[in-house]
Amino acid sequence: MSRESSGRSGQEEGKGKGKGKGKEEEEEEERASKKYVRTFIYSMRVGTPVEKLHAITKIAMILFFSVIAIYMFDIPFSRGGPDLLGLILLLSIVLILLAVARTAKYLVSSYLIMALPVLIGEFLWWLVFNQGLAGPRIPLYVWPGYFPIGVSTGLAVLAFALVYLRSGRLFSSALLAALLWFACVVPAPLDGPPFTFYRIPASPAVIIQVPQEAVDLALAKALGYGVLIYAAFLFLLTTRDAEIVGALLQLKVKFKQAFFAALMFRNLNTILLDYDNVRVAQRARAAAAGRNPLKRVIDLGYMSVPLIASMIKRSTEMGVALHARGFETAGTVTQYRETRSFTYVDAVIISLLLFFLVYVVIMGNSFTSLAARWGIWPR
Repeated sequence: MSRESSGRSGQEEGKGKGKGKGKEEEEEEERASKKYVRTFIYSMRVGTPVEKLHAITKIAMILFFSVIAIYMFDIPFSRGGPDLLGLILLLSIVLILLAVARTAKYLVSSYLIMALPVLIGEFLWWLVFNQGLAGPRIPLYVWPGYFPIGVSTGLAVLAFALVYLRSGRLFSSALLAALLWFACVVPAPLDGPPFTFYRIPASPAVIIQVPQEAVDLALAKALGYGVLIYAAFLFLLTTRDAEIVGALLQLKVKFKQAFFAALMFRNLNTILLDYDNVRVAQRARAAAAGRNPLKRVIDLGYMSVPLIASMIKRSTEMGVALHARGFETAGTVTQYRETRSFTYVDAVIISLLLFFLVYVVIMGNSFTSLAARWGIWPR
């Protein structure tokens, strides 16, 4: 009996050890079995390189990109002017990261189209109100007078095809393609070979003369704000509230402070869900049926009333629930343990960002000036 009991206890102990040892592995397998996880304002694909980054790394990317972009578009013309090539490089990096994170479909169908009018308005604002700047003037097409067949048309067709295949929205795809085509046609120096192979005459051209410095400044502001906007999207589209809590606790922040920070970020996701529910309810009531665009904008204003009411109700219920559970007077609380560790990839990325910041901001280098000295960028 003693041998059987000892053997049985040994088997139970082995099972207990195996069960305890495999708990983290089961959690990891369960996480790996999921294809998507909910972020602040989207569902992110699991397993992408961006998803594996630590939350501290993502926050550092936003801060570094923002500081560098602000410095690049504020360089005075006495020191060479805004760093256009550097801003294009920054914006390209941010867009590539968004594509790697597999958020391009949601971005194209929503925030990419919404942000483009803002960036275009920013460009026109700085272009119109800086006509008094010194320096040579260059021609810009308001309308080129023809339909070009060349690089601009190829880029427009490619953009339309990619956006339509990803989003399935005809209007958004056509709008983005038209904006890209017009951006390629507006600079008059790009209207000839090798950028344009053939022209289809349409009407007389409309050309305006603007200062070169005004164009550079307006373009730099639009690119810089594009970096700021899409860097923020990179964080919101690829980060979960649990990662924020874990990162704050790793930084030795008190649990209650980290908890309320998590609630604040979680509400971003909840507000979007409430917005979708209110919008579906209005569609079910035919609130926007047969309305002109102005009436639809007014309907969006009406949606804010039930949205704000639901936010107030949820915050009140949450406060009552926390008070009922003694959260305010709790001496010890269950600690949240973040399983994501800070890897060498995070360290390498932060080191590169720090080097980039020192090279550009502290040392005062400009990629545009460097490329001009090498003869690969016009002076």
